[in-house]
Amino acid sequence: MRSPEDRTKHQSLIQELIDLFLHEGFSINGADDIEGYYPPIELRNDHYGDQEDKMPDIYAYDPQEGCYIIGEAKTGKNDFETEHALTQYNVYLDQIHPSIKKHARVYFIVPSLRVSEFNTLITHYLHPELWPYVVVVQSQQWQD
Repeated sequence: MRSPEDRTKHQSLIQELIDLFLHEGFSINGADDIEGYYPPIELRNDHYGDQEDKMPDIYAYDPQEGCYIIGEAKTGKNDFETEHALTQYNVYLDQIHPSIKKHARVYFIVPSLRVSEFNTLITHYLHPELWPYVVVVQSQQWQD
C-alpha cells in the first residue's frame, strides 16, 4: 500500500508521462486513476513471476509506428525490485500486436536521481533482446 505522499508522487509521474505521450502524438486508450481516462486494460500474464495479470498505469497507441505503448510510473521508493514490479516488466515486454506481430514499447518514468539505478536494474533483469523496447524517462518534476 502506498503512503499518501507516494500516491501523489505516483499520480504526478503518470500525468507527466501522459503529457509526454500526447506531445509525441500517441493516443491514450487508458490511464490509471487519472480524471478523464478509462482504466487501462489488464495485460495477460503468460506464466511470469506472481502469475497475476497486470494493469499498466497507461495504455496507448503510436499511430506512426503502429505499435502499442505501455506506460509505467515508478517512484523509486522500494518499487523497482518487488515481485510485483519484476512480473510487470516481463508481462509488459511480452506484449506483441496479434496481427502484425510488433512488440509494444514500454516507457518507465522514474525520478531523475533514480534513472541510473533503474537502468542498471532493468538491464540486469531483462534479456538484451528486449532492451530496444524499453524507454526510460527521467522525470522533470521529481528528483528522488
